[in-house]
Amino acid sequence: MNKRKIFALLWMLGLLAGVNTMTVSAAEQKVQEEAEKDGKAEDYVSRIVSFTDGTGMRVTYDANASRQYVYEVVDGVLTDVKVKKTDAEGSLVLEENHFEGTVELQQPEEGEKYTSISAELFGRNTHITYVKLPAGVTAVAAESFRGCTALKSVYLPATVETIGKGAFRDCTAMTQIALPKSVTAIGDNAFQGDSKLQKVYVKAGEGLTSIGANAFPGAQEAKELVIVSEKGSLAETYAGENGLSFEEKESEE
Repeated sequence: MNKRKIFALLWMLGLLAGVNTMTVSAAEQKVQEEAEKDGKAEDYVSRIVSFTDGTGMRVTYDANASRQYVYEVVDGVLTDVKVKKTDAEGSLVLEENHFEGTVELQQPEEGEKYTSISAELFGRNTHITYVKLPAGVTAVAAESFRGCTALKSVYLPATVETIGKGAFRDCTAMTQIALPKSVTAIGDNAFQGDSKLQKVYVKAGEGLTSIGANAFPGAQEAKELVIVSEKGSLAETYAGENGLSFEEKESEE
C-alpha cells in the first residue's frame, strides 16, 4: 500500500472517529437538557373558579394553587404544607407556605392521606378567609382553626364525623357554616367566641348524638345566630336550652 492510500485511509478513520464523538456529545447534551427541565417548576397559570357551598356562600378561588403544594403527613395528620417555587436560576425549590385568602387543600397524589390537620397549620392565622377541606378528612381536630379572625367559613366534606374541642373558637369573622350529614359529635367550645355567627346548618339531623358544653356562642353574644336542622333533633334541643333561634331545615330532595 503506497503512502497516498495509507494517508487516505487514516483520513477516513479520523472522520469516522469525529462523527462518533459528535454523536456521543449530542446524546449527553440531550440528557443534560432533560435533567435541567426536570429540575424546574412548570410555568404557573392560575385557574379561577367559583362554587356555592352548603350555606349558600359564593366562593371564588384559584383552583391551580393547590397543585403547587407538597403535603407533609404524619400518622394521618397534615402537619405542614410547602409550596413549589422556581428560584433565580430556574430550579425547583420548596418554601414555607403563608396561607391567605381562600385556600383549597387536596389529598396528596402519592403517599399517606390525611384525616385531620394539625392546629399549627391554620391556628391563629389572621389572613385566611375561607378554607376548603378535601374528602377523606374525618375530623376537624381540637383548635384547628382557633383564632383565625378573618375566617368567614370552612367547607367540610361529607366524610367529616367530629368537630373537635375549640375547633373554631374565636373565629370572630365567621358568619355561617354547614355541618354535613356525617357529623356525629361537636366538641366543647367548638364555636365559642364567634360573635358574628349567624347561621349553622346542621344537616346531620338524628345522626348528631353529641353537642359539648358551650359549643356555640350564647344568645347574648351572637344575637343573630340561628341553628338550622331537622325538627326534633339534638340541634333543636340545644338551641332551645341555650336561648338560640331555631329554624327547621327544608327536606332535601
